[in-house]
Amino acid sequence: MSTTPTTLAETWAEAQADAPIDPRATPAIQARRDFMAGALDCLLLQKAGATPEQLLAECVAFGNIVGTEQERAA
Repeated sequence: MSTTPTTLAETWAEAQADAPIDPRATPAIQARRDFMAGALDCLLLQKAGATPEQLLAECVAFGNIVGTEQERAA
């Protein structure tokens, strides 16, 4: 990605290019790593100017599509 991410979705897309999955990590360990990376990304986005309301709205919007065809297509 050539620009600095401004949303969680953009941060996710950028992370996918840079973060290989460790085949030795258990699913629980990988989930914790992913969670902590997401928390860090959220804090960095806030530091860069994203508002808590913007990030919350993005999380709620994603939560609304969990388990749907729209989520699988993303």
